[in-house]
Amino acid sequence: MNRVSGRVATALVVLGVVLAIAPAFMSTIAICGVSGCSGGGFGRATDPDATLVMLGLTGLVAALPLAVYALVRRSGGLAVGALALAVVTTFVTGVVIGSDLRGCPRSIDRATCFEE
Repeated sequence: MNRVSGRVATALVVLGVVLAIAPAFMSTIAICGVSGCSGGGFGRATDPDATLVMLGLTGLVAALPLAVYALVRRSGGLAVGALALAVVTTFVTGVVIGSDLRGCPRSIDRATCFEE
């Protein structure tokens, strides 16, 4: 990869991560509702399925610009980088919002999560 395409790839990674802020924000709402996981205000409203969808969408949006560039350049290395970016973005967002692997908040019991 030459210097120009390296800069383009870096710019596309940054663009993807910036665009992924919107679905990441939506995953914070999906995990516990508008009032948050403390349950104050309107109360806690967990939605594990929506949380998992939004986390997956976060990774997809983050990787999409780099993946398109990889297709245009026909570069397997860039495609692997896009896949890695999608996985890392999804998991980091999940850790930041406090989600477990089932889409429930780590701060509450799983049975309680699926009841709400």
